[in-house]
Amino acid sequence: MTDETTRPASAERGEATLLLDGQPMGLRPSQAAIEEIELTLDRGLVELARDALASKLKLPQLAQIACALIREFGRDTGNKDMAGSNAKRIAKLILDSDGGILAVQKTLAGLLSMAVTGGYDSAGNLKPTAMMTTTEEAPAVG
Repeated sequence: MTDETTRPASAERGEATLLLDGQPMGLRPSQAAIEEIELTLDRGLVELARDALASKLKLPQLAQIACALIREFGRDTGNKDMAGSNAKRIAKLILDSDGGILAVQKTLAGLLSMAVTGGYDSAGNLKPTAMMTTTEEAPAVG
């Protein structure tokens, strides 16, 4: 994954970042990414968010979720490498990353929590009314 992104992930847009293989990987929670996640894992987003908050997601699930969000970020920014990501490679990068599974689980828990509470629009942008209030568990919309 060497292609430069046209822009970094933006918290103001509702995006998050995973540092994998020393490179920032943007995560974009669009409707397309969420549908891909639910269809691929055959589980609802509420259930996945709850399991992420409880640190119960397994590596293949984390990789599928991260991969769909990275691909969507890649499509949005024109980054062909990110747009072409695959879950097996992402799983390896998660294991090799600083913080490993737990760090990824925490990042995805926050992002999925915002998605299930209506914090994003269908394009994956943070809604103007969403306030990023953090708790020890995850961001919340208030």
